[in-house]
Amino acid sequence: MKKLLLIGVVALLASCKAGKKAASTIPAKNIDTAAMKAESPEVILSNLNHIDFKTFSGRVDVDFDDGKNARSVNVKLVMKKDEVIWMSAGLMGFEGVRGIITQDSVKIINKLQKEYIATSLNYIQEQIGLPVDFATIQDLLIGNAVFVNKDNASVSTEGEKYVITTQGAQFKNLLTVLMPGYLPTETKLTDVEASKKRSATIIYDRYKNVADRNFSTLRNMQVRYKNNVTLKMDFKSYTFDGEVSTPFSVPSGYKTKQ
Repeated sequence: MKKLLLIGVVALLASCKAGKKAASTIPAKNIDTAAMKAESPEVILSNLNHIDFKTFSGRVDVDFDDGKNARSVNVKLVMKKDEVIWMSAGLMGFEGVRGIITQDSVKIINKLQKEYIATSLNYIQEQIGLPVDFATIQDLLIGNAVFVNKDNASVSTEGEKYVITTQGAQFKNLLTVLMPGYLPTETKLTDVEASKKRSATIIYDRYKNVADRNFSTLRNMQVRYKNNVTLKMDFKSYTFDGEVSTPFSVPSGYKTKQ
C-alpha cells in the first residue's frame, strides 16, 4: 500500500482563488512560422512556460502501473512551494493513505494497514526510476518541464512547434514546445549512460488558462528502466495561491516502519 502514496506523488500535480470554473481552454492563434525559425534556443528556453506559485491545491484522478500492479486512485494534492507536498489518496471518498514530502523526507500514514512509514526521497527515485529531488517532483506535479539544460541547446521547427535538444549530466532531452505560449507538449529523455538503458516520455496535454497561468490538466508519463512505469494524471480541480493546510499526525497504535 506504500505505492498509493507514490501514485499521489508522481502523479507524478489567497488572492487568485481560481479553480476549475475559472479555467478556459487556450485559444488557437495564427503563428508566424517564419519568425519562429529566427528564434534562438536561448530565447525559446527563456520564454518556456513555467508555472510559479506560492501554494497549489487540486484534485486529480491517477492511473498508475509499474508492470506488476495497476491502480486507479483519487488524490487531493496540496503544495507549498519549495516547502512541502501533501496528499491524500483514496477511493470513493475514503482515505487510504496520507503522505507528506519535504526537501529530504517522505512520511506516510497507511490507514489500511495502520502503519507509519518514514523514509527518504530515495524511495520515490527507486519506484519511478528517475533521479528526482524535491524540486523535480514539484515541477512534475505542477506541470513544468524537467531535466532541461539551457547550455549548448539546439532547435528545429515543425510547423507551429519547436523541437529543442539539450543535454545535462544525466539525460539527453528532446523537448517539443507548442506556440503560442511556449508550451511544453512532450519531453523525451534518454540516459547519457547508454549502459543504463533508461528512457522516459512525458506528455503535457489539455492546457487551461488558470489564474493567468497556462496549466496542463492532463499528463502522461512513461519510464522504461528496471520496470516499465506508466502514470496518468487527470486534474479535476486546481487552485493557485489560496489558503491551504497540510494536516499530518500519526494516530496512536500505528506500527512504525523505516
